[in-house]
Amino acid sequence: MTDDRIGVGFVGCGGISRLYTDIYAGLADVARVVAMADLDSGLAERRRDLQVDAYRATAQRARVLAGEARYGETRVAQQRRAELADSAASTTIRTYGDHEELLGDDEVQVMVLLTPPSVRAEPTIAAAEAGRHVFTQGPMARSVADAEAMAEAVRRAGVRFHSQCGSRYPRGVVLAHRAVESGLLGDVGSARVELNWYRPQSYYRGWHGTWEGEGGGAAFHHGRYVIDPFLWVLGSRAVEVFAYSTPALRDVEHESLTQAAVRYANGATGTIHASLLNHRQQLTPQNRFEVLGRLASVLVNEEYVNIADSPGANYWQADTTFGSNDDPAALSELASLVDEVSEVPERASEEYQSRLFLEGIANDVAPRVPIDVPMQHVELVRAMYKSAHERAPVTLPLDKNDPFYTFEGRLTD
Repeated sequence: MTDDRIGVGFVGCGGISRLYTDIYAGLADVARVVAMADLDSGLAERRRDLQVDAYRATAQRARVLAGEARYGETRVAQQRRAELADSAASTTIRTYGDHEELLGDDEVQVMVLLTPPSVRAEPTIAAAEAGRHVFTQGPMARSVADAEAMAEAVRRAGVRFHSQCGSRYPRGVVLAHRAVESGLLGDVGSARVELNWYRPQSYYRGWHGTWEGEGGGAAFHHGRYVIDPFLWVLGSRAVEVFAYSTPALRDVEHESLTQAAVRYANGATGTIHASLLNHRQQLTPQNRFEVLGRLASVLVNEEYVNIADSPGANYWQADTTFGSNDDPAALSELASLVDEVSEVPERASEEYQSRLFLEGIANDVAPRVPIDVPMQHVELVRAMYKSAHERAPVTLPLDKNDPFYTFEGRLTD
């Protein structure tokens, strides 16, 4: 019998691949891992073995749940889940030395790129040219030049691309996007963004804290979790920025704090506060953004919930509220949008965004968030770094000859 599940190959079998081992163990109904690649053959072989173990553990758990099920429908669903996980565990997972070797495997339909941020463009372009779909860890690319080259290759090949950013997908963020898109807020005048995270000095080991490893800090590698979904919600790209960006209170190469004033194409202005210095406060969410319109406003407070014993089940949740001082009708109409997003989960797990990507391929459904959004995040951050370096406002888009368009531009203090 032909197995019509999507064949997946991992490229990069280091630390973050543990998360995707758990994720794909839960996706055996739509995909199966068929290949692993890493420059370290030992890492690839270990990840292969752990993936098989994860499939078997999922199958065993499903059998236990089937045996305890009170209803026939639940029992049948769990039995089927066990069968699919067992089948995936019996798949021969090949190991390769790099992405080029892996892309020569005819069973690989999707490349899951789990390398550090400095290694994005070359494997993505090669995969697209080979007709493979690409799911990559975020950020999308470390430079605007790389992001644009990746997007061009993806569009030319007609393949699907997803840059990981789970904070785009909980119901509250989708609701905020629908609210701005509907026009019910009226003309937008202002928008503010906050990343309120804490990373101690001890976090910065290995490639963390370096330009070559992370590509950037508070606004880039971490800031994507609020700037990216915010840009999708706002639906308007940045056209000018003035920023301060500094490695405040940390011994790192890139910044631990970026603060910026931004002007957008729709005429709105706003601020971005991206910090890895925020001590935890009960009333301060990890992520927050607000869009102020003529008729009403939308405020999104977002938190990441870490489930230690089940990494694939970690999730984002967003509390989204509307406000209006003098237009009750606008509030009523905005409240009605809740019904339009009822099918979106309130909590979006890491597994959920991978499932959206895979099911989009299987069902030929366009991605919910277009490739332009992670590209805009890359360009906005690089413009912030340029502004901080030159101590002057910067207009976007960046010129192709600008060192901050490539990865040459750096903060120097």
